[in-house]
Amino acid sequence: MPSLGNTSIPDADRCPALGRYIAAGCLVVERGDSGLPDDVWARIEGGQWYDLEPGCRPWHLPEPSPSQALDAIGEPPPAEPLSRVLNHRFFGVPGSLSFAGGLLRCGWVRLSVALASDRPDRLVVRVYILPDDVDNAIVPRSDANLKKARAALLARLDFSPDVWAGLTTRDRRDAPRLLDDSEDSARARGARPSLLEMFNSIPSPAPITSDIDDYDAQEAADNLLNSRVAGLDTALYLHQRRSAALMVHWESQKRLMLDPRLSKVADPRGQPWYYDAIAGTCLREPRFYDGPCGGILAEDMGSGKTLICLSLILATRHIPASAPDHLRDGSGVVVRPRVGSLADMAAAYITRNSVPWRNVFGDLAPYGVEYPRCVAAIRRNPASYTIPIPPRPRSTRRLGPSPTPRTVYLSHASLVVVPSNLVQQWKHEIAKHTSGLAVLSIDKDLTVPPLERLLEHDVVLFSFSAFEKLAGSGRPHRLRPREAGPLWDSPLDKIRFKRCIVDEGHKLGSSMSGLARLPQVLSCIHAAAKWIVTGTPSKGLFGVEIDSEARDGSAAQQTAASPHAIELDDLKRVGSLVSSSYLRIRPWDCTGSGPRDSGASWHSYVERPWTTAPRPRPDGGADAPKEPSGAVERRLWTTLRSVIIRHRLSDVSNLLPVVDRRVVYLDGSFQDRLALNLFSMMIIFNAVQSQRTDQDYFFHPRQRSALSQLVSNLRQASFFGGAFFSPNEIRKAVKTAEEFLEEGKIPISTEDEALLRDAIALGRLAETNALKRCVNVFHEIPLYVEDFPWHAGREWSLDFAEGDPVCTDSRLISALQKLLRPLVDAPTSLQLLFQSGRFQACGLEERAKGIRDNKAAVAAATARLAESQSKTLAGNTGFGEDSNSAKHRSSVLSGKQEDTRPSAESLGRLPETDIAAPLAQAKLVSTASAKLSYLIDQIMQHQEEEQIIVFYDNDNVAYYLAGVLEILQVEHLIYAKGLSLERRNQYVVTFNTNPKFRVLLMDITLAAFGIDIQSASRIYFIHPVLNPQVEAQAIGRARRISSNTKDSRPVTVETLVLRGSVDEVVVRRRREITQAEARKCRGLLDDKPINNWIRNVRNLPLPGLKLLSASAEDAVGTEQPPPTGSGGGGPPSAPASAGRTADDVPPSPAQTAPLARPQFLFGRGFGRRPVHPDEDLAVVDHRSLPAEKKPNAKESGARGAAVAEITDRSRRKRSPGDPELVPASASATPASASASFGVGSGAGLWLGSWSGQATATPSSSSSRIPSPPDATGAPPPVPLGSGAGTEIEAGPARKKPRVRFAELGGGEDASGP
Repeated sequence: MPSLGNTSIPDADRCPALGRYIAAGCLVVERGDSGLPDDVWARIEGGQWYDLEPGCRPWHLPEPSPSQALDAIGEPPPAEPLSRVLNHRFFGVPGSLSFAGGLLRCGWVRLSVALASDRPDRLVVRVYILPDDVDNAIVPRSDANLKKARAALLARLDFSPDVWAGLTTRDRRDAPRLLDDSEDSARARGARPSLLEMFNSIPSPAPITSDIDDYDAQEAADNLLNSRVAGLDTALYLHQRRSAALMVHWESQKRLMLDPRLSKVADPRGQPWYYDAIAGTCLREPRFYDGPCGGILAEDMGSGKTLICLSLILATRHIPASAPDHLRDGSGVVVRPRVGSLADMAAAYITRNSVPWRNVFGDLAPYGVEYPRCVAAIRRNPASYTIPIPPRPRSTRRLGPSPTPRTVYLSHASLVVVPSNLVQQWKHEIAKHTSGLAVLSIDKDLTVPPLERLLEHDVVLFSFSAFEKLAGSGRPHRLRPREAGPLWDSPLDKIRFKRCIVDEGHKLGSSMSGLARLPQVLSCIHAAAKWIVTGTPSKGLFGVEIDSEARDGSAAQQTAASPHAIELDDLKRVGSLVSSSYLRIRPWDCTGSGPRDSGASWHSYVERPWTTAPRPRPDGGADAPKEPSGAVERRLWTTLRSVIIRHRLSDVSNLLPVVDRRVVYLDGSFQDRLALNLFSMMIIFNAVQSQRTDQDYFFHPRQRSALSQLVSNLRQASFFGGAFFSPNEIRKAVKTAEEFLEEGKIPISTEDEALLRDAIALGRLAETNALKRCVNVFHEIPLYVEDFPWHAGREWSLDFAEGDPVCTDSRLISALQKLLRPLVDAPTSLQLLFQSGRFQACGLEERAKGIRDNKAAVAAATARLAESQSKTLAGNTGFGEDSNSAKHRSSVLSGKQEDTRPSAESLGRLPETDIAAPLAQAKLVSTASAKLSYLIDQIMQHQEEEQIIVFYDNDNVAYYLAGVLEILQVEHLIYAKGLSLERRNQYVVTFNTNPKFRVLLMDITLAAFGIDIQSASRIYFIHPVLNPQVEAQAIGRARRISSNTKDSRPVTVETLVLRGSVDEVVVRRRREITQAEARKCRGLLDDKPINNWIRNVRNLPLPGLKLLSASAEDAVGTEQPPPTGSGGGGPPSAPASAGRTADDVPPSPAQTAPLARPQFLFGRGFGRRPVHPDEDLAVVDHRSLPAEKKPNAKESGARGAAVAEITDRSRRKRSPGDPELVPASASATPASASASFGVGSGAGLWLGSWSGQATATPSSSSSRIPSPPDATGAPPPVPLGSGAGTEIEAGPARKKPRVRFAELGGGEDASGP
């Protein structure tokens, strides 16, 4: 039998109607299933195709004439044509192809039948499908039943070319073959990559400016590529130029994008067609959409996304927005009430057609030549368009107010919406990198200026919170199409902005972001281009070098494909961004982008096909039509490429500072191990006595809250945990355990008995430890000081003991420094102070004050613990509580403590030889915390040359560290949760601009996206971070591309790990954990290996403690890496077999961790007068603060009284969010701080000049009223308001541009050079 594929007659020649159809695939019909009689089957000839005709009825023999009847006598009657017989048999009621009969009759398909070449007992049915873009005028395509029938037919087809040729024994192909030779399709045809790999494989921008048709936009892109942007004071890196130029291209040039739902496939003959298996759509020609005017700028963190946006704004600020195409008036006829002047007519033409004019004869004209009359004519004829009245739905019966046409005015301005904590950073970047921009900032105050004033600005800067409030305070409005009417009454609704930029816009894709109103308000903004700026569109999408092998292997592990549940979460977030009513990316826009386009379902086309689960047919039957292999990958890849602009990490990694990561393993001091063992003791007591099953077991689901608190305290104990578990708590738990063993009512294993007896021995040792009892009384880290003044430290000590060194704490030393500061270089006065007994009396008073302040809190905490724990937890065990820490740290973490820092002029001016002899040799030699001792050594070693960030995850840790830094005169800031947003912003700006501050303590949970702390080059993590992405975000605060390559220095990152603690397990798990596991873990307890380690924790060996069970090192089950760096070494731990007794317990000084280099307490930079805590912070303009938060005269002016009073930190109770800021002194800011500037939210900065830089010039007036002109007649520096409704407006970028600053809502204008 000849092959069917070798027929020499083309389908179109054999049947001309088939030329309009797509050769889709074949159906194979067995002889037994065909329903054909043997005589009919015998009539089918091999190699012959029989076309089944649409609408063909059964054949009837016509009545012959008499002459014909006579001629036919003796001859057999004529046979019915075979094609008609087949048509009748196949499409009859029991026919094997009856499901396609309706399609054939209506002309949707054509069918041809022939015998298979390799199996004579089979029929091959070729199926030709009429494309949806052919003959729509004569063949209706709206029948839903026919669409379902076509989907069922497509699901049954075999798309193999072999079957089309009649070879039915070859492999079946359930979907057509992708036909695309591009890189995109080649990537899709390979093994399925992960979403993370796709994200990191997006090609780096390569803009071609000659492809831009608009001359002005092309010139702007060329200027960006050459870094010749007027008003940009910073040279752009190559990647920044390319990204900004591509953004101009996407904004100005329409891009035709192939509908991502369509797959370009090949029919069995190799001819192309376009297939959408989800909707069952077949097209002969491709369908295109306009590419998005905007997209997602997803450059990696630290690569300068803000600068890219600013350069884009500057390069195109002379180009106005244009009206939407469908609302543009093409007639060009302007109806005036009277005949206009020629100037007005020309101006109207210019504005109506969005002709750039500001760079010709406006304020951006070259050489400073202005044409005021032309400008006035243009401003009299602003460009606008009208949004018509939307048609009222015919089905509605509600008669509301009749809508009216709305007029929208075209603007040059860019609307920038940023998180509240980044408002000040944007202002700082604008002032640092640009000149001549007119900026309006609206943060807290909702006063929006009139329309006319808004049109005059280049940038309108909004915070998220202020922007959300534009929708009103009531229930969120229902989302409606843009043409349906405004959602709020605001001048913003009457402006078509040139572009809208949403910084950290990934929050729009999260339902948990708390920004319910923001997407709704953004959807109603008129903007010619819309951008989202974010380095991580979703949690699992971040920069990784795919093409290179990571040194530690972590990158390869992170790029491995994650489980579907995790990747689907990322897909949902990306989908919510591209399908949002803000970006309106077609065809994913869920609100409908056109009258005939209701939007495609991202879930149906991307999320669901990404899984391997079978999909039901649309009609509820068998499998739906299957997509070509790689179709979903190509669809996702095409969408990502069309909307995301980013460089591959390999293209920018050489510009980012090198990161030197180290893990520093420290041997804990005796007190460190004792604190960790107490937690082990409580866990063992509880586990054994509860039999690890009942509700009084720590790990029972109902004890989740208590267990979480215990784990949090256990983690803190790796820094310092001596304040946990009072002697009474220990004694009570030990007594209960002893009674449990004596009674013997519950049988326990030998191993549990050994654990219990070890824990009891530990409890007895801890109960009698003198140093721990001191900690429980004072709730401070013990510090040892050698050569105490006059060797009279008993009254200033914790243990009230004679001798040297003296055991004290940071609060007592701070009080001592305040007492001795005025006499630091006056030996006679010092001697009188000591001989009069005042020195000892003050020590006793401070010591008693510490005991008194803690006593009440300890009693309350003990009662609270006894009530909440003993009734629910077995063994009278507790989870520990640092009972008085909240009171102690309130003033420290809120930035309101009385300061002991030296004044600016006294730093470095007081040599140690001028210090009186009794004070000169007093030095700090050790602390009870190994991590604290190591941090002090490192900070004191590197602070002169580098600025340092210390990340913590517990407020107690920050409090303890800040106390020691304070007594060592280390200038530091604490970026804590309890601070107001204004205060946090002020700290970041101050740390970046004032080199006096050397250390920033930052809560790891606040290391948010977008915060720029590039001045730091050394980072310490007090505790290891389990989630690698969280750690990367924290490091990214400092690892950023600098505008000056000379300022770029390597970033050193050290993670501190205490041996034998949970830190070791976290570090090990961080090397092993996958991205999916990290995403699931909200805490350490969510990670099974860490949970098991805590559940089976063991005691650490201690001198004086004989262990009967395995040691904790054995329980950890990891290798013990050698120590890295120096410091932190306590006494060597004794093995469990040593069998030491209580007499072997080392003395108290040996129970601490010595410093590698002792630090003098009265030497380095110790000044003679205290200053206000807000010395050298970025100055705040109080006019921008709410009235109830403005400091009064007593707070801002009574500096002397505040200095004279000696107040303990624990006595200062102030609101953590109270922005009590006072003027800085004239010598506060060094000259080097003029390189850049920044202010906190709600703050103002005093500008001395406008040249792309600014100096923080102080004022002595709390009201911030400008001073009178100086002797030269020059006006005083002007405050750059940065709070709510701050307006920053500048003239053209010339040598001496005029700068005007005004406060909305009552502020006065002031002019300065």
